Amino acid sequence: MMQQAGGMDTTAMMQRIRRLVMLDTTVFDEVKSDAASTVPAGIIAVVSTLLFGLGGWLWYQFQDYNYKGGQFFIYSAILGTIVSLILLGIGIAVIYVMLTQVFRARADINELIRVMGFATAPLAIGILLFVPGFDLGIGVLAVGTFFGASFIAVQSVTDAPSGKALVATAAGLAVWALVLSLLVQGDEPWKTMAPNFFVFAPR
Repeated sequence: MMQQAGGMDTTAMMQRIRRLVMLDTTVFDEVKSDAASTVPAGIIAVVSTLLFGLGGWLWYQFQDYNYKGGQFFIYSAILGTIVSLILLGIGIAVIYVMLTQVFRARADINELIRVMGFATAPLAIGILLFVPGFDLGIGVLAVGTFFGASFIAVQSVTDAPSGKALVATAAGLAVWALVLSLLVQGDEPWKTMAPNFFVFAPR
């Protein structure tokens, strides 16, 4: 029997996450037209991004730095997560405008929000950033897989050719990545309002 949480099918959500882990991208085709997946998509985006941010904070704790770990937690893991989610929302808007206004292709903003929420799931890999010797690779894997999943997600909601879908996805996620990179504080690294992979910049 499916477990319900405030009208949300948590079992279905977990099954879809498991399928994404198994590289079953047909999940995007299912959730795009499933209005009940809107809330789960938002939850996945928040939890994945938070885990991404926590991974950066854990990495920071293992470094031989004399910085303020408590402040770094607040700025990078908490505020960085919030900023990252806001930028993701802006990025989704950019993708939508690129598809519908620039390329004149079909795209539904609600469908796009749902599939992009699920596409953030790979960011959760970033919680392992603290693993010695694998930190940079894990950070690149998390971000790279997120970008790849986002491209597949965007393809599932538009009739634009693959090349145009890729350009639109790249434009939207460039906003996310570039702005987070600009929020790094080189002189005061504990005030870096960017999560995970981006904390390498102050080194």
